[in-house]
Amino acid sequence: MFSRILSAMFLGLFVVSAVEAQTVRFDTNVGTFDMQLNPTGNANLQGHVDNMVAYVEGGLYDLTVINRAAEGFVMQMGGFQTTSAVLPASFSTFPAVPKFDPIIVDADNDGVVDFDVSNLLNTRGTVSLALSSSANTGTSSFFVNLGTNTSLDAANMRFVPFAQIADMATIDLILSLNQVNLPDGGLAGDDVPVLDDNRVVFVERAYMLSTEEIAAAALALGSPPPPPALNSLAVPEPPALVLVIGALMLYTALSRPKFS
Repeated sequence: MFSRILSAMFLGLFVVSAVEAQTVRFDTNVGTFDMQLNPTGNANLQGHVDNMVAYVEGGLYDLTVINRAAEGFVMQMGGFQTTSAVLPASFSTFPAVPKFDPIIVDADNDGVVDFDVSNLLNTRGTVSLALSSSANTGTSSFFVNLGTNTSLDAANMRFVPFAQIADMATIDLILSLNQVNLPDGGLAGDDVPVLDDNRVVFVERAYMLSTEEIAAAALALGSPPPPPALNSLAVPEPPALVLVIGALMLYTALSRPKFS
């Protein structure tokens, strides 16, 4: 009897723990690219994933400018909105994206990320949050690594990759455009990519892909669809249906007749 109850409870937990892969699609005015969130299923990155999903589902990345395309280094975006397709005279014309609370990765403020980052490296195609000062200042702005940026992995930098872009074709296209430096922007306003008709590059829409769309995108890249990530340490609230199924399984195990 007890073993059957444990089996039923384990199966119920397994169902709850199976979290589908999450991918964000960014439609820009020069092309589309997909960003897979937490491709390795690292439980320590759940806060980064939830942060990205919140901005996407809130529509806060729609009509945001791609504000930096530093060749061989990073492409940065997600921090500023554009009110016009035409390049402004000053970077301060771009309104800042409304911010949620920053992601905390160094809770004790000792200058070291609280979890193992040895396998989280800023290599080509990986995505990290931009920081204004300390490791705990990441919000909406993020960057795509264009090469192996070992300097960003240093302990005093603490940029933590949390996503991956497999197909970099659109990113590379953006990097091939002319770049200008806008006043009043600091590093954020340097190397702003610009189209030939003096238009900025911006995100028209960012949205979460469905399971079917993720599978289709994977097949288009010539790879099998990503399997669901199993992560019992970063499980969302279980849906009502899962709770009902678990309750029924437990009830069935308890109500079976006992044989001597």
